Formats: sequence, C-alpha cells, structure tokens
Amino acid sequence: MPSATVTDVQALPAVLTVEQVQQILGISRVKAYELANTAGFPTIRLGRAIRVPKESLLRWMNEQHERGSEK
Repeated sequence: MPSATVTDVQALPAVLTVEQVQQILGISRVKAYELANTAGFPTIRLGRAIRVPKESLLRWMNEQHERGSEK
C-alpha cells in the first residue's frame, strides 16, 4: 500500500482496517496486527476481519499520550 499522510481526521471512515491504522500510526504491518491483538486496543471482530472504530482509536491514542505525559 502506498504511503499516505492523514491531514483531516474527519475525512477518515468511521471504521478503519488494520492497514489504515498502520498508515495512520506510521508502523509496520506486523506491529499493527500485534497492536490489534493487544488487550485494551479497540477492535471489532467480524469473522476473521478486524476493524477499528475511528473514534475509539482517537480516544486510545489520547489515553496513550496522557500516560506518556505522566511519566
């Protein structure tokens, strides 16, 4: 998948694929799937498909930022 820069969060779809999360976070495919299988990371399982609600991802990112700021 070609690299893309997200300039408008509102333009993102309401539900993201793991590949889209990978691009947004700028991480590898393997790391994106590891993250999707981590307890506490917001995913929806539809059969074998993994989806991430945009608003839940944004909330999770803010929580991670706040935890890092507390150190």
